[in-house]
Amino acid sequence: MNRRNTLKALGSIGVAATASLGTASASKGGDGNDESPKNPGRVNAYNGRKTLATPDLGGFDHVLVYLAEPKIEGEWDGVEKAEHFQREIMDRTTDEIMANRRTAETFYEERFGIELESFDGEDELFEPKTTDDGKAVLNPAYQDPDVGYHAYVVSGRGMPNPYDEDATNRDEMRTGKVRDGGWHVTIREPMTLHGTYGGEEGVEIDAPSLLAFGNYNIKMGDQEAPIVLDFKSADPILVYLDGPKAFNCDLSHDDWGAGAARGVIGLPGGAIRNVLTFPANR
Repeated sequence: MNRRNTLKALGSIGVAATASLGTASASKGGDGNDESPKNPGRVNAYNGRKTLATPDLGGFDHVLVYLAEPKIEGEWDGVEKAEHFQREIMDRTTDEIMANRRTAETFYEERFGIELESFDGEDELFEPKTTDDGKAVLNPAYQDPDVGYHAYVVSGRGMPNPYDEDATNRDEMRTGKVRDGGWHVTIREPMTLHGTYGGEEGVEIDAPSLLAFGNYNIKMGDQEAPIVLDFKSADPILVYLDGPKAFNCDLSHDDWGAGAARGVIGLPGGAIRNVLTFPANR
């Protein structure tokens, strides 16, 4: 997948590593903290229709795994669709969307030293804006559901396993679907990043590279609220590199606290793998 297609397929970011999970005890601490033998005589097969993972998987408070195997059909303009994400998926008012975009602008300046031209009121709320030198541009974004981004593992929950013949789930309203959108910055020319990331001396970054700020909105049951996670780039995603590209995002959740998303984009066919943990590390 070339660099242009990598950026297009992202529209937004996110990623997941496969996990091998069987039926596990839901008791706190699992087998690691009791006096039972370390290994069972035989690991049981599990042929259920849902993904079951113990609530304290690996000793973390929460673990999620996203997978994406795309099947892109038709055209998708992530900038045009961003308003749908903010108003319909995130259920934000115009004032809330404006505040969220300004928070993104502040983040990019403080974290990476990128000063973007600010939007001028509601009429420009979903307009791209650049730095004065044009080297970086902020775009509103919403990832194409055809990318197939889906949370197949949410620890402590029995998640359904929907997929197509040759793609992961592409239905925006199926339980487990990751609706991924926000305000992302594309670095279009080599530039020096400062802020808390690069410091006073700065760090040189080649182009194209990507920075992300937004939300994962995970569709759950029809009678419950979605799981909403905030994400922010901890480091630039180096899209200019050949082959798979790693990414590292800081996460936050109103109840779960701080976490991390660590994964890979640019896999064959535009596939994505992403593992999320709360807290980030044990």
